[in-house]
Amino acid sequence: MRFKRLDLNLLMALDAMLTERSVTAAARRLFLSQSATSGALARLREHFHDELLVPVGRRMILTPFAQSIVEPVRRLMLQIETTVGSGARFDPETATRKFTISASDYVTEVLLAGLVVAVAKDAPGVILEFVPSLDNPAGPLEAGDIDLLITPDIFASPGHPSELLFEDEHVVVGWSGNPRLDEPLSADTFFDLGHVVVRFARARAPTFADMQIAELPAQRRIETIAASFTSVPRMVVGTNRVAVMHRRLAEMYAKNLPLSVHALPFDFPPLREMIQSHSVRLPDEGLGWLKQLLHRQAATIDLPP
Repeated sequence: MRFKRLDLNLLMALDAMLTERSVTAAARRLFLSQSATSGALARLREHFHDELLVPVGRRMILTPFAQSIVEPVRRLMLQIETTVGSGARFDPETATRKFTISASDYVTEVLLAGLVVAVAKDAPGVILEFVPSLDNPAGPLEAGDIDLLITPDIFASPGHPSELLFEDEHVVVGWSGNPRLDEPLSADTFFDLGHVVVRFARARAPTFADMQIAELPAQRRIETIAASFTSVPRMVVGTNRVAVMHRRLAEMYAKNLPLSVHALPFDFPPLREMIQSHSVRLPDEGLGWLKQLLHRQAATIDLPP
């Protein structure tokens, strides 16, 4: 089928090449041979009167025109996917579908583990895939690589609708054998102690807590940098270091580790975890069902005192 002289079968190839910026990678994504994908690129170049992908050294880059159509083409492909996929009503009991959710290991630990149990009970044919948050949490959402994004409100994409999933607060966690934690924690003690912090991915991106603490007049002495929230509790045990953690996660680990949990000695805003899906997928009944299930699961987790 053609639309304004463009073979619509080439749209998938165009989307893959704009996303991968590589003929070889696009061929793998499309399950086509490299020669067939190169032929598709030649036809697209002829239609648009533009090179689209040009070699620079050992890599390919997009032309200015190609860069300008990345988002419209991705949005169009998502719209087609949603339209085609919404032909039949979503029935959890009989559905055989995979949902990809991007979330931090903190959210996975306190919320998504319970979601797995609920889905196994209500929709045994549904597959859940969890992927970690990256330097740019909203990037995979914009690209259509994930179905749902769960992220703090300050990292949410302003271009897509979001819903509040749950709130949490932060606390200070240290080893129960740390003599500096025998008394109520003061701000002076907080900044005098060494700290364990979390940094994500290659960009070593700061967390929500880091961004709030950076606004304070004093600076922490960072002595250990962890790659995940769930690795922090064990890194303070046996040391005089402390860490700022989510209350739910801290209390969960304090049940099995010798940890001392203290309130922050200064004002700190609550953490608001949001849930987002791409705007073109709003009519998707399956995503609507999964969001409702997530909200029900969030209502069951213990609220901070």
